[in-house]
Amino acid sequence: MRIFFQAARAIGLTVCLAAGTSAAISQTRNDDAANWPRRVVKLVVPTAPGQASDVLARLLADYLSKAFGQPFIVDNRNGGGGFIGLSIAAKSPPDGYTLVIASSGPLTVSPAVLSKVPMDTVKDLEPIANIALTPQVILVASKGPYKSLSDLIGAAKKKDLAFAIPPLGSTSHLAYAAFARSTNTNFNLVPFKGNVDSATQVIGGDVAAMYDTVPGALNLLKAGKLRPLAVAASQRSPFLPDTPTLGELGIQNSEAVGWIGLAAPVKTPPEILEKLASQVQRFLADPAVRASMKAQGFAPGDSATRESFKTTIRSDLAHWSKVAKEANIHVD
Repeated sequence: MRIFFQAARAIGLTVCLAAGTSAAISQTRNDDAANWPRRVVKLVVPTAPGQASDVLARLLADYLSKAFGQPFIVDNRNGGGGFIGLSIAAKSPPDGYTLVIASSGPLTVSPAVLSKVPMDTVKDLEPIANIALTPQVILVASKGPYKSLSDLIGAAKKKDLAFAIPPLGSTSHLAYAAFARSTNTNFNLVPFKGNVDSATQVIGGDVAAMYDTVPGALNLLKAGKLRPLAVAASQRSPFLPDTPTLGELGIQNSEAVGWIGLAAPVKTPPEILEKLASQVQRFLADPAVRASMKAQGFAPGDSATRESFKTTIRSDLAHWSKVAKEANIHVD
């Protein structure tokens, strides 16, 4: 009997020690989150330097460095359609010291067209904030014969016209698929590695039209080399106020609005995520930031909270999966 009580006391002591240790760890984590950041924060950018996401990331990193009093440094990890950088971030410790620029392409388009992706874009990351919108716009050569979208559609129904896709399986490709389905048109698709090559062919008259984001096409539009025919968004772009939306032209179910957001590894403490979300909202409201974003053709993101951004990701993934299935688009 004495042995039994000694064993029971030993077990009870072990349980108490374990509980105490667990409580101490929990308290440490809470303290770390409350006092975050205490050191350098790495902002992974899954693109090469100079691309749209990188430009926006550097603007954000500079702002957050000043706001939090700690360095936020950009770490470019290009390749794999964005999944190299995203995977690195997703596998990092969820302590708030590794963040990632998360854009709509790899998070919602790639999973819709690829049979396998190296991560679960919904479950492996914690959405923080939607920073900028990048709606698609249908473009033709400014010196070409098409003055309106009806001109382009009418010509496509009478003869074979080429439409540039940069590249297959991209947001532009799925945007085209939705547009072609809604207008009952069929162009000859010409894939290119990037939008620069596509624009060159359109401007030269070898390809009739293309899709690109407003920020991506803005310089060529300002230079008068491309003509915008329609924006694939619910509202007109502030950068192209005279260009109608597809909806205004009677073309439904063809919206294609990309975005660039901020995310963290799953299980990052909510206190840290909320701190970041609040600062991103201040970032987007800052006059100097808005001027810089305007110069680059970025419209501020429309998901004001972490939960609304998460809803946007899930909704877009479902939308593009439906478009890819209906158009039988698979890129493997």
